[in-house]
Order: sequence, then C-alpha cells, then structure tokens
Amino acid sequence: MRSPSRQKQRVWFSKITEDSSSIDSVISYSKPIMKKFTVSATAGLPEEIAAGIVPTYDRYITSYDRSFCDIAEEGMAVWVDKIPQIDDLGNLVMAEDGRTPVTPPDYTLKKILDSQKSKVARYGISKIGGSE
Repeated sequence: MRSPSRQKQRVWFSKITEDSSSIDSVISYSKPIMKKFTVSATAGLPEEIAAGIVPTYDRYITSYDRSFCDIAEEGMAVWVDKIPQIDDLGNLVMAEDGRTPVTPPDYTLKKILDSQKSKVARYGISKIGGSE
C-alpha cells in the first residue's frame, strides 16, 4: 500500500498582482507559501482519458489540506521542480530589474479541481515556457 505522506514533495506558491496605475504595469509577487503535496507525473486520470476529456494542464497536485483551498487562486506562480531563492524576511529574491524572481516559477496554477464535500482537492498546473 502506498503512503500519501511518503509521496509528498515541497511546492511553493506565490500570488502575482499587477499594478497598472502608472504608465508601466508593475508585477509583484507575494511571499511564497511552502506546502507539501503529492504531484503527478503527467496530466489526466485514466477515467478522464477514457471519457475523452483532454486536460488543459500538464500535471496536477493532490491536496489533503483543506485550509489551502482558501488560499489557492488560479494564476498563482508555482515552483515544483525548482526551489525559489528566499531572503531572510521570507520574500522572493528579485533579479536586478526588480520585476522577476532570481529563480522564476516553473508552473502556474491553471485549474482548481475541487468540490465542497470532498476531503481531497486537486489543482491542475501548467508548465511555463517551452518543453525542455
């Protein structure tokens, strides 16, 4: 039998906000939140594929933590295969331009696959950029 706690890995999430009050739009990242979740190797469950449902995300995260549902928003930056650089205050270390993190996120939260009565929530994530 597989242990759900053994398969968990560290995943960081950060909300992205865009301020367009001036001429240039400024993108800012919130303090990253680290959670331990189970991350799939590929997208789609056998049931979805058999039913002909083509997922719009690359992988999905399985969460048993219901408190994360209140924090999660579609469009969040996600670090799965990379570890973000964080300063002493818990903020992301930004590049010289001040707009992008030194370690850019590798995924974005594409879809929240959740129900109110379920104890397990799934989140579809999509790879940022091209395939490697």
